[in-house]
Amino acid sequence: MERSHSSVAALAVVGLVAFGARIASAADDPGVKVFVEKRCYTCHTVAARPEVDKAKAAFLKESGAEPDEGGGGETKGGDLSDAGKKHDAAWLQEFLKNPKPHFKDDADCQREAKQKDRKKFKGTPDEFTALTKFLGTLKSDAKQAPGFTSCLKE
Repeated sequence: MERSHSSVAALAVVGLVAFGARIASAADDPGVKVFVEKRCYTCHTVAARPEVDKAKAAFLKESGAEPDEGGGGETKGGDLSDAGKKHDAAWLQEFLKNPKPHFKDDADCQREAKQKDRKKFKGTPDEFTALTKFLGTLKSDAKQAPGFTSCLKE
């Protein structure tokens, strides 16, 4: 009986170590790094992936910025936790290259589409690939803020 308990305990430890390694490797995801360094968090959250908030906090600390800078409150772009569930890689790539045609035609959404932060992704090809891959992995349910209305054509 003691052998059985020690085997179970050993398996539990191995499982926890593997889980911890998975969390650590997720925080090292190049797409998360691009999401944070390009400050996508100023308009978007990824509630299903807590490592994004950890990476953001580390980035802000390293850069000497205030912790609340750029995104402590309103997230006008919404939560992206379901981006990969709603859209395939081709759509995500097209959106990042040219987002404006993907917005609804009503006046409020078109006004938002013209804002400075609604322009195409600016970064290296490697950053573009990393961000696209990361967004494609987001297949949880989104947790939109109360009152959030998407301006995307769906």
